[in-house]
Amino acid sequence: MVQIIPFENGFGADVAGISPQLEVSDDQFRLIEQAWLRHSILRFRGLDLTPAQHIAFTRRFGPLHVMTPLKFNLEGYPEVFVVSNASKEDPARPAPVDAAGEAGLRRAGEGFHTDGEDKRVPNAGSLLYARRVPPERGDTLFVDMYAAYEALPANVKQAIAGRRARYSRIDLHAVHYPYMEPLTEEQKRERPDVFHPLAREHPRSGRTALYIGRWAVDVEGLPPEEGRRLIAYLQQFAQQPRFIFRQQWLPGDAVLWDNRCTQHCATGFDDGKYVRTMYRTTLEGEPPRMAVVPAGIAL
Repeated sequence: MVQIIPFENGFGADVAGISPQLEVSDDQFRLIEQAWLRHSILRFRGLDLTPAQHIAFTRRFGPLHVMTPLKFNLEGYPEVFVVSNASKEDPARPAPVDAAGEAGLRRAGEGFHTDGEDKRVPNAGSLLYARRVPPERGDTLFVDMYAAYEALPANVKQAIAGRRARYSRIDLHAVHYPYMEPLTEEQKRERPDVFHPLAREHPRSGRTALYIGRWAVDVEGLPPEEGRRLIAYLQQFAQQPRFIFRQQWLPGDAVLWDNRCTQHCATGFDDGKYVRTMYRTTLEGEPPRMAVVPAGIAL
C-alpha cells in the first residue's frame, strides 16, 4: 500500500510501499500525484530502475522534455539526461556503460535555480535518480518557494507585484557553465532573453511562489542597478536555512520536484576522488503565470 510520509515541516514527503521499479496502479499514481502537488518534492528510496522504467514513470505526469546538447543524454534514451563526473578515459572514474558521447555533464546545477528558468517555457518538474554517489557530500538542497514568498516583507511583496525578471542565458552562460563551450551566435539566437513573473501562480495548486533563480539578471521596468539589487535580495532571501531541505543521497534514491514552486542547488564534493552519477528525466511545462496581486498591495 502506498504511504505518503511528510517531512517534518510539510515541505517534501517520502513515498513508501511501492515497487522498486515504480510500477504503480492508476489509483496509486493519483495518490502520488496529489502528494506531489501538496508537498512540492517527493523522495523515493531503494529504487532499482532501468532507463525505460524511469522514463515511463515520469511520463505519467506529462510530456517529457529532451535536454540539449544530446551528447549528455543516454545512448538510446534521449529523455534521460546524465549528470556525472565519470570519464571514459579514466579507469579510476569509469563512466556508465550506457552513456552516450560524453559520460555526463560535470558540476551541473551548482547554484540555486529552477530547471529551464532561462527559457520561454520552463520545465514543470524533474525526477533525479541516484545511480552512484560519493560517500560524503554531493547533497542537493531544495527550497520551498511558497514559504519564501509568504515570508517576504509586505513592502517587498509590493515591490515585486506585477513585475517580471529578465533571465539571460547569453549574459550568464560562461558564469554557470564554465566547463561547456561558449555559446555560438546561432545558440544565442536560439536562447534569447526571457521575462518571467517574480510572483508566480501555480497552475494546479493556485498558490503563489517566489520565482527567482540564478539566471535572473534584472527587473523589467526598473533601472538596471535597482533591478540587480532586487534580484540579489530575493535570491539571498530564498536561500535561508528555514526554507531548505537537504537531500543526502543514497544509491537508489530518487527525488521528484516541482520547478514551479521550488528551487534546487547541487553541492560540491571531491570530484577528483569520487564519482557521482545521476540520471534525470524532465517534464515539459507551461509559460509562468503572473500571480494575482493580493488585496491591499498597490502597483
